[in-house]
Amino acid sequence: MLITTEKAFGEALLVLNEYSTWCVDIESNGLDAYGINQLCGIGIAVNSDNIDTFYFPFRHQQGTNLHPTHLSKLLTEMGNRKEIMGYNLKFDLRFLVKDGLKLTDIQTLIDVMLPVRMTAHTTIRELALTKTIRRLFSDEDALYDIETKKILRSNKWSKDFSLAPPDILGPYCELDAYWTLQIFNKTYKTIIESRQEEVLQLEYDLTRVLFEMEAIGITLDTKYGHECIRRIDIRKEQVAAKIYDLAGHDFNIRSNPEIGEVFHKLGIYSKEKTAKGAESWGSAALAQINHPMAGLIREYRALTKLASTYLEPYIDTPILHTSFCNWGTVTGRLSSREPNLQNIPRNVFNLGAENLSDSQMDSVKGRIDAISADASSWLDDNVLSTWSFLGNEYFDEEDDTQLAIRRLFIPRTGFKLLSIDYSQMEVRVFLSYIDSPAINELLQREDVDFHSEAAKVAFDIDEDNPEFKYYRQLAKGITFGLIYGIGNDLLAKQLSTTKSEASKYKKRYLDEMPGSNEFIRGVMKAVSERGWVKNRFGRVYVIPKKEAYKGINYLVQGTSADILNERLVEIGKYLSTKKSNMLLQVHDEVILEISDDETDIIPELLTIMQTNTLGIPLFCDVEICEGSWAIKKEYVKLERQKSVKNLEKNEMAKVNSTYNASIQRKWGWEKIECVISDIDTELPLEPQLMDCSDALDAVFSLVKEKVLSEFSELSKPKPEAPEVNTTNVEIDDKGSDLSKLPDTPSIRVMQDVKSVEEPFQL
Repeated sequence: MLITTEKAFGEALLVLNEYSTWCVDIESNGLDAYGINQLCGIGIAVNSDNIDTFYFPFRHQQGTNLHPTHLSKLLTEMGNRKEIMGYNLKFDLRFLVKDGLKLTDIQTLIDVMLPVRMTAHTTIRELALTKTIRRLFSDEDALYDIETKKILRSNKWSKDFSLAPPDILGPYCELDAYWTLQIFNKTYKTIIESRQEEVLQLEYDLTRVLFEMEAIGITLDTKYGHECIRRIDIRKEQVAAKIYDLAGHDFNIRSNPEIGEVFHKLGIYSKEKTAKGAESWGSAALAQINHPMAGLIREYRALTKLASTYLEPYIDTPILHTSFCNWGTVTGRLSSREPNLQNIPRNVFNLGAENLSDSQMDSVKGRIDAISADASSWLDDNVLSTWSFLGNEYFDEEDDTQLAIRRLFIPRTGFKLLSIDYSQMEVRVFLSYIDSPAINELLQREDVDFHSEAAKVAFDIDEDNPEFKYYRQLAKGITFGLIYGIGNDLLAKQLSTTKSEASKYKKRYLDEMPGSNEFIRGVMKAVSERGWVKNRFGRVYVIPKKEAYKGINYLVQGTSADILNERLVEIGKYLSTKKSNMLLQVHDEVILEISDDETDIIPELLTIMQTNTLGIPLFCDVEICEGSWAIKKEYVKLERQKSVKNLEKNEMAKVNSTYNASIQRKWGWEKIECVISDIDTELPLEPQLMDCSDALDAVFSLVKEKVLSEFSELSKPKPEAPEVNTTNVEIDDKGSDLSKLPDTPSIRVMQDVKSVEEPFQL
């Protein structure tokens, strides 16, 4: 219903105020709510028997508008609702809050894209409202959207909806709100059936926190940005001149075919191929070419991308308001847009440094190996020096040959930037799923390098061995390979070895790491038999059975994501009464803006970050950013647990020796074949999204019988742990007796995956 009169406005409010939940959709004259753009109308739908819809026009350039006082009244009533609902709700909220909407009394912000994402495991593009309507209802139901957009485009109104008259735009906006409400009704039913209500509530709570972070924004040093552009332009000219000199002629450095022609004349061919089988001249290919022109081409490309992606679009933006997407990934991890902060370069770029110190050369070697494993071992030093633009880990602002994109991000006057970054988070979550006593003991320790520990055990090598670094890299590659579900071909490539060698290393790793094989086989079997897994928070991942290898990644990344999301919500609550703010979330790092008179809250922020409802031991690095995000200084030597920290060096060595000996005793455990016991096999999701077989009920009944017969000890009560005399006992940093670790494993079997607390017990 189009509302254009005082009487109609009053009657509409009488109807709307009967409902505690409003589904809203706004139309605007542009997309930049933080700039000059404004809403031109508001559509509202309520969940009556027939779903009542209304459109309130306010800033149309033709037709009849309501008075500004009506906008104020409508937003006041909206702020009194229990729930506000919308599709990509944060976008609408930007405009509504700009015009005066108060969120204080609204209990829940419901972004309907969230239950859609949680029940339809599809691409981001498929989450668009029109496509969602088509998928969940019918093509005919989405025709209004298609037809109205044709009218808007034909009249050149599509970039500024205020140009469209209310009688055309109004029905379109009302239907957007109507179908948003219909989508919610349908997907929420699925959420209940799949028992994901708690996860969805977490996402709702996170929506408010993310909106507040976006609204605050982060300050950019525009002066430094302009200086970066100037220095990049100078350096690009220098690099281009060197490339042309080496090639003997000018050519288009951005053209892969022309790059190929130049290298072919030198007798150099790429070892990498594109998806279509052509020669690749990407970073991995260039990193394997023993010619100085390769590094220079990579530098030219990197400088071009730095300027075009991270500098030029935001060079005159004093406050950057990014957009965080908690519906952007299947796993639940946050992503961001405009810009994508997850891709903000961590590297410090060197502009012109050619005579490298030993430490600088080591840094270059490490970074080039990250692109192409072990490439630095055979590249000439003069070639490696052309890769010096990859830079150092630490930024020196006094060095005018250095450039750091993160230097753009600065605090407001009277504030400092604070970085809290999880250490080895995904590895810790992965190991927590394996859940063996030996690994659990390791997880309790802050100072553990898990890749080193894995190398020691899997490859029976000590840190004193000259080849230890190589085997640590092997262990690291295998660990992440298991997490991300990569096959032996890709693993071999990452480890710079043959497929058979990679397979051998992987097998040895799994054989020697207690519980890892059982966990992986259990997940693969669960996916292949039923088509879904559920992480420890209860989030469901529907996975095609032929892609069972993705299950591990979804569980590990998904659990890590939900832990971080949970922590962001808690930090948001804690800061609600403070002047300090949370600004950014990038991977496992959170950037906060701490008021100069609130630095005493930092220990509490650390405590919140390291606490999680799953009880997984997590540790964080805390750094104060001096002037900008690029310059970090360790805030404190964190006192996570004091016992080990306070030991003298010789005592530490003694503890570690005892600990490692205890660990070694455990690796010899006889492997227990994992048997899946899962009676309730059906997960009621959309039929088109998964293949649930009723016939599996009988199969799992047999499995249950097998479990009960072969592992009867599972039903026996566990004996109480004997009291330990702590006198003269060597302890770890959590107070555990390292000399009396149990000699037998905890035998566990795959239980009901629907359990939120323990979806995969092995």
